[in-house]
Formats: sequence, structure tokens, C-alpha cells
Amino acid sequence: MNAQTLFGTDGIRGRAGSYPLVPGLLERLGLVLAARIHIDMPDEAEDRPKVLIGHDGRESGETLVAAVAAGLTKGGIDVDVLGLATTPSVAYLTFAGPYQAGVVVSASHNPAADNGIKLLGRQGAKLAEAVEQELETALLSTEDPREASEVGEVRRTKNLLSDYIAWLRSEAFPDLDLGGKKFLVDCANGAASKLAPRILHAFGAETICINDKPDGLNINDGCGALHPEVAAKAVVEKGCDLGLSLDGDADRGMLIDRKGRILDGDAILAGLGISMQKRGELKDNTVVATVMSNLALERCLQDVGATLLRAQVGDKYVAAAMREGNFNLGGEKSGHILFGDDHGYRGDGIYTLLRVLESLARDGEEPSDFAPGYADLPQRLVNLKVSKRLPLEQLPSLFAACADLERELGDRGRIVVRFSGTELLLRLMVEALEADLVDSSIAKLEAAVKQDDILV
Repeated sequence: MNAQTLFGTDGIRGRAGSYPLVPGLLERLGLVLAARIHIDMPDEAEDRPKVLIGHDGRESGETLVAAVAAGLTKGGIDVDVLGLATTPSVAYLTFAGPYQAGVVVSASHNPAADNGIKLLGRQGAKLAEAVEQELETALLSTEDPREASEVGEVRRTKNLLSDYIAWLRSEAFPDLDLGGKKFLVDCANGAASKLAPRILHAFGAETICINDKPDGLNINDGCGALHPEVAAKAVVEKGCDLGLSLDGDADRGMLIDRKGRILDGDAILAGLGISMQKRGELKDNTVVATVMSNLALERCLQDVGATLLRAQVGDKYVAAAMREGNFNLGGEKSGHILFGDDHGYRGDGIYTLLRVLESLARDGEEPSDFAPGYADLPQRLVNLKVSKRLPLEQLPSLFAACADLERELGDRGRIVVRFSGTELLLRLMVEALEADLVDSSIAKLEAAVKQDDILV
């Protein structure tokens, strides 16, 4: 298990107003981050360092932003507050602007009562685990962080979002013309509610937005990337060319074609991977995904001479594997897609949509032609409540069952057995060429877990 107790796979997350998401601790986090920034600043720097902060559509957002900003300013850091802003827009603006770090107050796809803190480095990418560990150690220390002799200032800078839109239109996709196309975006009542239509209109597209009225309580509520069927129905009813279903902070999304076919992260990786491989653009003929991506993606890539490299669950682990191998396409089944150095390893649902549309235009294809015929192999995921987490080797029955099934399945399927990193749950996943084989394999694993006596 990770020794960290506050930082998880995507920053600090929990119920807003409950520890650790309480003003006192978050102000201290701001002070700790400020101290780290001062250490990393070059000695010859004349200007006071700056940090950019944005939040999604939760009612607790402004309160938590104020707490982090208070700590940063006490630590001698100037703070620019974007207000309602997507994680990818904060990430890009941190990278492009005069900022030493970025902070996003968001719990992504979680319910409105939750919230979280994502910390971004100078390049707009999520902090490495080692840096998070240093911050956490200082945060939980009994010593009080030092306040600066000169207090920083806070200012509102919502107009900066225009720079993000201009970058997408003029630099990232200068030749993309979406005139005559109609798109639907499910904004999940989240951070992209005002931004998504502005971006697509900049490319000449007709845009229909749904779930784009955040009231602080309705983020991700029966909509967005967790419920792509909502957008799928609307795409068909309104005759759109393509749909995009975002999560609360818009760093990931699902695509929907005009027939209502839902394309998750695996399907997006398959479509982009095949297209990039055929054009000779896929670095080292490799796509990076996680252990949870479907075997169908692996087989699909093999058909065009490409390889699927699997990392552990979490986009930061995908990014780490991509950096290590200098790969330029990776992501998660949840719709979080990364494009390597080309995009600074920053997940962005809207950017992904534009990349797909650019790829289709270059191949002379229509949106309905993307990842044609892709379908997952049969898969089941079972979550079992357990009393404790143990290394698999210390669970003899389950360990033996896993070994037996791996031999039995061979290249016809695979299993993934892992403990949740945030809950006392054991996750059993099996996929295979036939549904009956999936069901029988799951039954064997469940029986083995019962014999090891760790179920609640």
C-alpha cells in the first residue's frame, strides 16, 4: 500500500467540510506548497511567484479555494483565481503562463457533496508521487510552516480562459474546420458548462449543450461521463454528428456517434491507435492503458502491428509509463486520454474530441467511421467488501485460483485481482472470448476468496 494517507491516485479527495477537506488543513496546505515553490524558484527571480487556481461546479468550491489561497498568500505567493474552470484549462494556463503551480478544486466524477484538491506542477502535469509525499510529510508535521514577511495578493482572472480557447483554435488545431457539423456536449453540470460551447463555436460548429447549468448540487447527478446513455439518447434525437459526455472537471469524456454508439476510453484508444499506426505516427508502435482496459483493445491493436502496454490503475501511472517509454498515446477506459509530449500528458475531454475530429478529417472519414466495429469482449467486475488488505501471496486459496485460471484461460482471456486503494474492497475482474467462461472464472475466484476468510 502507498504510505500516503492524504494524497490518493488523483490528489486529496473526500467529503467537503470533513477532514481533510476543512479550511484549516487546506490553508496549511497552501503554506506548505508556498514553501516548496520558494525552494524551487531560481535565486535571481525578481517577481513574486504565482499560482493559478480554478474549481468545478460544486457549492463547496469557493470556500475551499479561499482556504488554499489564504495559505499561499501567507506564504508569499500571488494567487490568480479563475473561478469555474476545467482541470485541463487550468493545466494549460499553468504551463503557458507565469505560474509555478496550479491548483484545481474538484472531485472529478464524484457526487456534489465530495470535493478534492489536485496539485499541478510548473508544466501543468500532476505532481509526482515523491513530491506529493514531501508535501504530505510537511502538512502532517507538528512544526508550523513559516509565513513570509511579504504577503501575496489574490486577483480574479476569468478572462484567461480566452487564452486557452485561442490556443486550441490557433495553435493546437489551426486547420480544423467544423463548419456544417452539429455536436452535442453533456457538460455534467460541471466545469465545462460555459467553456465547451465557446470552444466548439470557435471552430465553426453548431453546438447543443445539455446539463450545462451547475447550481452547486447537480454536478454529475445522473448525467455526464458516468451516464453516457443520456447523451447517446440526445445525439440520436437531435440528429447530431457526434456527442461528447464529460465528467465534472472535463479531463475525460466518452464519445457518442450519430447512431448512439457509446465510445469509451478503450474504443477511443483503438480508433486513434489504428489511425496513428497506419500513418506511422504511433511512437514505438505502442499504446499505454491500464490493467482494466479490455482485451479487445489489445487484440485490435495487434491486428495493425501495435502493442498495448498496461500500467496500474490511475492516469498518473499511465503518464509515468508514457514518459518512460516516450510514447504518445495512452489512457484509461474511463475516457481519460493522454497524448504524451504533444499535449504535456494533460487529460482533456474536449481536446480529445478535437483530436478525433482532426484524425477523421485527415483520413477523409466521417465521425460514424471512427473505431468501426469495435466492441469489448465479455467482462465482469465484482467488488467484494473485505476486512483487511493483504498481499495476494498471503491469500493461499485466491493465489492458487489465480494461477490455475491464468493457465486455463491462456490467450482466451485474462484476470485482474486487486484491492481498492481507497476502500476496503477486493476487485475481481475477468474477461474472456465467451461469456460463460467469464462467469465460471468469477465463480472460482469468489469461492477462493471465501476460503481465505477475509470477506465482511
